[in-house]
Amino acid sequence: MAQLQDIWNKLNPRERLSTIGAGLIILGWIVGLTTLYGIGASAISLLGAIAVLVIFYLKYANPSMVWPAPVSLIVIAISGVVALLELLHLVQWIGYAGLPGAGLLIVALLLSVAGAAVMLWGAWQEYQIVKPAMPTFGSTTTPPAPPASTTPPAAPPASPPVDDTDEAPPA
Repeated sequence: MAQLQDIWNKLNPRERLSTIGAGLIILGWIVGLTTLYGIGASAISLLGAIAVLVIFYLKYANPSMVWPAPVSLIVIAISGVVALLELLHLVQWIGYAGLPGAGLLIVALLLSVAGAAVMLWGAWQEYQIVKPAMPTFGSTTTPPAPPASTTPPAAPPASPPVDDTDEAPPA
């Protein structure tokens, strides 16, 4: 438990926001299992939330680990997929909100959707801070080079011959 507390202390505020969102998704999934209708967050959303938590754990528990892409890019990709799935999940189940005993259903949906939104917002903020500089296409800050000439460059002017007979400088 002390190691988890150490990792929590190492997280920046944006990563903490994503972690809280992942926790809300997991909580929404658990609450959804207790509903009369037995729904929770989708299993893929649950796995995405767990994946984000594991990524943050590995990032700080093993700092020498080599990632295939920047961690912020991986987290925002997972968070985007989870947010999209939770939005579809909300649209799918919102029609059942009027059924008797659907109170926990609404709580589970709200927890899952809010968790996905919070996780995506934290990931987006982190990505905006750490993202690499993008190349500028079509716009330059320096003037373009002049076009190359097809004529060869002119030879430098010839210097006067050196007069070494009296060792005086040439006139």
